[in-house]
Amino acid sequence: MTREKTFWVVTELFFPEETSTAYIMTKISEQVAGKRKVHVLCGPAAYQQSKIMADAQRLENIEITRVKAGNLNKDKLLQRALRLVLISLRLAFALFRKAKRGDDVLLVTNPAPLLLLAARICRWKGLRCYTIVHDVFPENLVVAKLVKPGSLPYRFLKSIFNAAYSRMTVLLVLGRDMKALFEEKMAKYSYRPLIHIIENWADIEIISPQDKMGNGLVQDLHIGEKIIFQFAGNLGRVQGLQELFAIIREVRNPLLHFMFIGEGASKKELQAYVEAHQLTNVSILDSFPRSKQQQFLNASDIGIVSLQDGMVGLGVPSKSYNILAAGKPILYIGDRSGEIGQMVEEHGVGWCFQLTDKEGLLHFFNSFSKASVAELETKGARARSLAVNVYSKERILDKYAQILTVT
Repeated sequence: MTREKTFWVVTELFFPEETSTAYIMTKISEQVAGKRKVHVLCGPAAYQQSKIMADAQRLENIEITRVKAGNLNKDKLLQRALRLVLISLRLAFALFRKAKRGDDVLLVTNPAPLLLLAARICRWKGLRCYTIVHDVFPENLVVAKLVKPGSLPYRFLKSIFNAAYSRMTVLLVLGRDMKALFEEKMAKYSYRPLIHIIENWADIEIISPQDKMGNGLVQDLHIGEKIIFQFAGNLGRVQGLQELFAIIREVRNPLLHFMFIGEGASKKELQAYVEAHQLTNVSILDSFPRSKQQQFLNASDIGIVSLQDGMVGLGVPSKSYNILAAGKPILYIGDRSGEIGQMVEEHGVGWCFQLTDKEGLLHFFNSFSKASVAELETKGARARSLAVNVYSKERILDKYAQILTVT
């Protein structure tokens, strides 16, 4: 009798966590489990409090093995690094011990050490390896100013990570700019993985447009009469938020309010900036659970998606698609050749500016008036239609199934 091949999903984060990586890997596993035997290797279920929803019946078809992560503080840089190395070693060992020749493996690019270890294991054991690229190492470390381009550490990291990418069977990238980057990175290798674009999805079933006037957040802040720009997500180093706040400081349009929701390395710095400059047109709020997206995404008129210079091909903000689902146009601040910049301009669902275009952004903000509401409604309707017809979860998961359920 022929052994049924196992589909291994190896990820630090999985149900019941509610980070975007955990949510995506959980839903993909559910999709594949309908057609293949799925076994998930993941970290402990205590990363954070969670209200993420999953289909319990479909999860019953998935075997889950959890490894310990160590009692280390993820909020301290050195301990976080040690934690990632430790959990990568434990997940890699579990994969090496359990997987059989001919099995398939699905990875995501975090944690980075796991990518290096799994690439070797898959080659040694004859496993087909599919890798979802959320972050591109080590190039993203340059943008975050953790290593210098051209330095010996950077060249070493680039060499070992490119070699690891080249050993994959398939790379699943999030956009056209990322595909172009990987085609360039893989050009010198005799064996090259197939590269497919599968975008992030919009949760159109649980997120839909609502009028902001009845929204609790808007009422609590007493900003119902304002045109509200909202940034919701990681307040980190690669979003260019310091530069954006410097521009907001010079906005003189009394109709506008800027709402920032989330956590991240830059949050305290941004809060201090708001206080120091007494920016009454800015609110910085704590993050909300994924289950509250319907509420907080609809507490705005326009969603902000921003990326620091140098991020083309290195990441595609997943939040962009749920902004579309809420029927909000997008203000994209970043390189126009990025996937979100291309999408916004091709479909007319928002506006694009370079982060360095300070004068252009100031003019854009200051030109808003009550008459702008009609344009917001038109672009918002296009955004919702795009989410439903192109980026729905059903359509995107079907793309994954077409690739991952081939035995």
